[in-house]
Amino acid sequence: MTNRRPHPRILVLDADQVPALTIARSLARRRYLVDVASAYASPIAAFSNTVCGKFRYPDPLLAEEAFVRWLADHQALQAYDLVIPVTERSLVPLSKHRDRLHGVRIAMAETASLDQVLDKATTFALAERLGVPTPHSAYVSDMSQLPAAAAALSFPVVLKPSHSVTAAGAGYSKLNVSYAGNQQELESKCREQLRYSPLILQSYFPGRGVGIELIATAGRILYSFQHLRLHEVPLTGGGSSFRMSTDVNPELLEASEKLIQAINWTGVAMVEFKWNPDSGAFCLMEINGRFWGSLPLATAAGADFPAMLAELLLTGEMGTYPDYRRGVYSRSLGKDITWHEMVLRTRSDVVTRVPGIGSVLSDIAKTFLPAHHFDTQSLRDPLPGLVELQRTAASYLRRFFELADEMRFTLRQRMYWRNGTVRERLRAADTVLFICYGNINRSALAEALMASMPGIDCDKQLMSAGFHPEEQRPADERMVRVAANHGCDLSRSRSAQVSNETLRGSDIIFVMEKTHYDRLAAMDAGSAGRVFLLGAHDGGPVNIADPYNRPAESYQLCFTQVQRAVSLLVADLQAGAGNGGTRQ
Repeated sequence: MTNRRPHPRILVLDADQVPALTIARSLARRRYLVDVASAYASPIAAFSNTVCGKFRYPDPLLAEEAFVRWLADHQALQAYDLVIPVTERSLVPLSKHRDRLHGVRIAMAETASLDQVLDKATTFALAERLGVPTPHSAYVSDMSQLPAAAAALSFPVVLKPSHSVTAAGAGYSKLNVSYAGNQQELESKCREQLRYSPLILQSYFPGRGVGIELIATAGRILYSFQHLRLHEVPLTGGGSSFRMSTDVNPELLEASEKLIQAINWTGVAMVEFKWNPDSGAFCLMEINGRFWGSLPLATAAGADFPAMLAELLLTGEMGTYPDYRRGVYSRSLGKDITWHEMVLRTRSDVVTRVPGIGSVLSDIAKTFLPAHHFDTQSLRDPLPGLVELQRTAASYLRRFFELADEMRFTLRQRMYWRNGTVRERLRAADTVLFICYGNINRSALAEALMASMPGIDCDKQLMSAGFHPEEQRPADERMVRVAANHGCDLSRSRSAQVSNETLRGSDIIFVMEKTHYDRLAAMDAGSAGRVFLLGAHDGGPVNIADPYNRPAESYQLCFTQVQRAVSLLVADLQAGAGNGGTRQ
């Protein structure tokens, strides 16, 4: 391999991501000098013994201008031969400002090509013109388009933001795929997400996640690789935590070739498909115009894409590379622990495929195969793997202590209800405040139910509020309907944001979750002694879950839980007003 100078210097961005570590290891083996940089302190790639320099830049999601300025200044000092952005967090702002970075060679496709893969609506429109199968889709930019779009789709519906990273204030926001199981859920999620990005609505296509990874020049694929996702996080579909190299499917490669040629792509990319192994049918999911999360598998199998890209961009040509090995496995240890935890906690449904115990044990056994590799752990470069293990262990240890704290908190809250503390405080209170996150479901319902129950002390002031900054929002229309079916009117309810003044003016405060208690205590430590869990009145769940954007049965369950708790509060008040008796 011939380079422009003996040891070119390369800067790898997004060093907090495992693919950045993989790139650094690959390039160092080829005798490149590798620096890494990230918006975060102590990124995983910075612990690698393959890295020369480590730097930190302003977060491009929060400070786009400062990030671009940092790179221009840093390039002037270091004179890198190549800069490699690893995620869309850095890729999107760099593409937007590429004219200001004319002195920096950046590993990204031309604007016209890149825009077609960053905008999923454009990608799917192109695929349809080329005859590449896609899920049944509809493009929605405002709520008026939803009825016609929904009529052409079948549930469950997948909601995809048109752009994964979209402008938000002075920076960017990362947007994620979600699912809707019914019309009400679809309307609610569209209303929320359309505030940030147009949406692509798609009928769910069942199948396995398959990626065609490639490097191309001027629309011609030079090398291709295929992997099959074995474990995905989340279980509904997402990045893989465990995957395997397989033979390239000729049909998937042909579809990829059509797309790559049409957009005249130069660089690396992953064309992602859903593939049904029973029927052989497949659908395009997206094109990632950058390095992908499962890159460690490709390099472990012998498909050295980082080296290929560096050679192509630095010399204008790419030599011959050996074919990759099939049947190689790669596992992201931390993410795969999360996957196993999800499997234990989740039931299968239309969009969630939970494997049986036999399949889980079989995949664990593959850890001991010679063809098995870990994304981060490496004997030649041990520190990043040890750091990941330490961080994973610390995360679970924190969760253990948080769980123990929550159990102690729950026991105290139940005791306050049993020993009469809540009853006596309620009877003495002039002002009763109900709190939830948004004040459009649980707390609004509790206030309305208590106000509407016969015999309530008219001298008590009832209020509700939430943490959501937007005030004067009407109650969730689905909860309005559920409440109306039970004779409770929420039509005039409007949200309010809780303030320190509101807390200090409330004699007793009821919250729906421990997180609400924690936030109130942080706002005003003096109020903590007046805050109680509304759901701790009996042996059932103490937290009353937020039904927002959940199926219809979640709203009914929430109503039942709140109604039961409020009924007990009113019964205590009535007993106190009557003969001073206590509830047993």
